[in-house]
Amino acid sequence: MSKMSKSKTNREKKKKTGSNAKSKAKTRSKSRNSSARKNKTAQKNIEQVKLNVEEQLNNENADELLQTEENVKNSPDDQLKINVYEAEKDTEQEQETEEVTEPEQETEEADESEPETAEDAETEPEPEPESDEAAGSEQEEPDEETVNIQQSVYHVKKKKHGKTGLKVIGVLALLLIYCGAAIAGIFAVDKYIVDPDTYPNGTTINNVDVSGMTLDEAEDALTKEWNTHSITFFNSSSREIGEISKFDFEYDIDEQLEHALSPGAEKAIFRFFEKDKEDIRVIMNPEESTELFDSQFNDLSIVKSAKGDRPSKNAYIDKSDTEFRIVKEVIGNSVDTKLLKKAVFKSIAEGEDTFKYRRSDYHLLPEIVSTSKSLLDERKYCVKYLSFAIRLRNPVNDYTIPPSWLDRMITVSKSGKVKVDDEQVSTFISEILYPKFSSVGGTRKLKSAGGGTYTITGGTYGYTVDVEKEHQVLTSELKKREDVEREPYYSGKTPGKNWQNDIGNDFVEVSIEKQTVWVVRHGKVIVETPVVTGVLPRHSTPTGVFYIVYKATNTTLKGRNDDGSKYESHVAYWMPFYLGFGLHDANWRGAFGGSIYVYNGSHGCVNCPPSIMPKIFSNCYDGMPVIVH
Repeated sequence: MSKMSKSKTNREKKKKTGSNAKSKAKTRSKSRNSSARKNKTAQKNIEQVKLNVEEQLNNENADELLQTEENVKNSPDDQLKINVYEAEKDTEQEQETEEVTEPEQETEEADESEPETAEDAETEPEPEPESDEAAGSEQEEPDEETVNIQQSVYHVKKKKHGKTGLKVIGVLALLLIYCGAAIAGIFAVDKYIVDPDTYPNGTTINNVDVSGMTLDEAEDALTKEWNTHSITFFNSSSREIGEISKFDFEYDIDEQLEHALSPGAEKAIFRFFEKDKEDIRVIMNPEESTELFDSQFNDLSIVKSAKGDRPSKNAYIDKSDTEFRIVKEVIGNSVDTKLLKKAVFKSIAEGEDTFKYRRSDYHLLPEIVSTSKSLLDERKYCVKYLSFAIRLRNPVNDYTIPPSWLDRMITVSKSGKVKVDDEQVSTFISEILYPKFSSVGGTRKLKSAGGGTYTITGGTYGYTVDVEKEHQVLTSELKKREDVEREPYYSGKTPGKNWQNDIGNDFVEVSIEKQTVWVVRHGKVIVETPVVTGVLPRHSTPTGVFYIVYKATNTTLKGRNDDGSKYESHVAYWMPFYLGFGLHDANWRGAFGGSIYVYNGSHGCVNCPPSIMPKIFSNCYDGMPVIVH
């Protein structure tokens, strides 16, 4: 290696060595500064220790603590050895924090102080190496006096803590004793005063002594006493009108007796110390009526006459037409026995032995009056939904379905949707429409072919409402709620214009009274002959307006005699008009007319002379009216 190269190498080594020496010198300087800062912090901590200890000891050990501080200040190592118990603990963390930040600062200072040229490095004096003993001389062990100071402070605090602990234990013990006594006292007050099992001595309920009784025993005693009572009834004139002398009630008094036994803490304690006990009142409400009471109650004259002679009536809406007039209520003189019994129970419950009765106080009043909201709302409904008219008519009848029937047949929701009640529609047709517009079985006033007039009802001849068709059409009209005027729908023969003479000019007339038959064609009598009708009263010929069902010849009629035996009769001509009743020839008879029917009449048929029957048969036709009167 050349000298130049070696010289360069030596310079670099010296430069590096000088730099390390500077760094070590700075480190030692900073170490001394750090120690000074630590000593200042320790001094502050000592001051804080003083204040804390003074507060904790409440001046009790202040002198001892001050002496400890004085010893610290007068120690040979001045403020370098003041690391007492509390100060050491507070400064350790600060030392750790400073040691973390100082190396960074030292590195920066070292970089700034490094010479930029080789000449600068050569002029720097080379520091002497520092021994390990010198480096460690700055961290000396605390001496014996410092340790004594620490122990002194520790013992002072431990002494104070010991005294405080004893005081706390004493207070806790006193609290436990007090709480135990309080709990025992509360339990005793609750058990014997506030919530006892029996009533206190001197307690009376409804003048019944219940001292020392349980709730159930008191209830039994009161029930037994109350059922010995009686109640006498007087009218408004103070006249005795009845009495109920025996009770066998159970009384609804459990809650009242429970409250009397445990009325609450304040009232119970007050009652316990009260000398003059107050009689406790309970309402003896019967739980329900009994058979014994009801029998006596119903035997009272005021109950027997409760119905009166003028019953009360509710107000209602007259739905016979679309005016929907409100008919006012009627207040009658009948007695509401339920209301009367309730009033009697109240008197019994309150211990009264008399009952003053005034009939008007117990009248059975209407439930609905003219001003009732429900009634006014109903009228609004009627006006809105039942004001349409369905009018049915024929030459002799004219009928408008009243709103009362409309109301029965339809229901309208709030949204205006109509629901038709099919059952009510059928009822209307069968009870109202069919009888009114069907002539079958109706009442007729007719002129007799034999002279005079007569009124007749019943029979099978006439016009009938077509029930099925009418139900269909009427349902549709009800849903629309529109005004309609029409004729009813009929089944069979359509009625003519003259409803008062729906029989017409062709008919067979049978007079039971005159025992005569007339055959009329085109208004003229074609045949007139005496006959024999059914024997009275067992086989009377049915009356009414009928019609010839069919015509037949050479027929055998069968039936039973009164003695139960069977009979068979051959006839040449047979014209039935109702079930097994009809007109036929009777060749077994030698006479007709007069009073034969009374003692030797037929089984109900109209017996005609064989010589006349062919003419009758030839002038009749199926469906021709047959009038029997």
